[in-house]
Amino acid sequence: MKIGLVKHLNARPLTLFFENNKDYEPVYDNPSVLVEELKLGKLDCALISSIECERNKNLLDYTQVVGVCARDFVRSVLYFQNKNESYPPEMVYTDLGSRTSVALLQCLFYLETGKKIQVLPTNAIEISERLEKKQGSHLLFGDHALLQKSTPGYQVRDLAHWWNQLTGLHFCFAFWAFPKGKPWQDSIFIDALTYGMSQLEAIIETETRLPHQVVDRYLKQELHFIPDESNLKGFDKYIEVCRELELI
Repeated sequence: MKIGLVKHLNARPLTLFFENNKDYEPVYDNPSVLVEELKLGKLDCALISSIECERNKNLLDYTQVVGVCARDFVRSVLYFQNKNESYPPEMVYTDLGSRTSVALLQCLFYLETGKKIQVLPTNAIEISERLEKKQGSHLLFGDHALLQKSTPGYQVRDLAHWWNQLTGLHFCFAFWAFPKGKPWQDSIFIDALTYGMSQLEAIIETETRLPHQVVDRYLKQELHFIPDESNLKGFDKYIEVCRELELI
């Protein structure tokens, strides 16, 4: 079975089981690439951006039994507002990796200002270079956000916290999806998460790019992997706003 996996740290508790099980053939890429492979029938299952689950309901089914979720701060989905630009900006350069995060940013600006911003999907390395030169406003996702160095001249906003402030709800960033008519049992994903959580200390210890205490807090407190009621209500609200903005 070919299964699409995300390399970012935020997915490790969900994906480690499939990486270590010979019954599955991992295919690694960003969620934005994995959903296209899934639609083409090249994958049997994949962890994809939550918005793509709704955008592609004619082709895909998905489960909400587990996912990449946040209640307040998430740390790995960050908006960098250039202090020398007007607010809201005319254009934001957005990380190619996560379409959920891009649409979430558009929803947040709409809820806060009533305006729809323009976005330009951009390679994360280019975004980091532009941040260093203080050129434009930007969105970074996943490990790119976690590893981004300090950015003088920018106000940094955590999108999960921003969403919680505006709606009082939690957020879901990713779910497991599979081709319509070829269902996967929820128990597979629950068992995979149980395994991942049993290996959580090892995941934390082997992540050497960030301080131990940052990784520990990120995976144990800032993220969670079983959606609560506020996560699911937040996802419904998110999809509602996306439809208003014609993002779905």
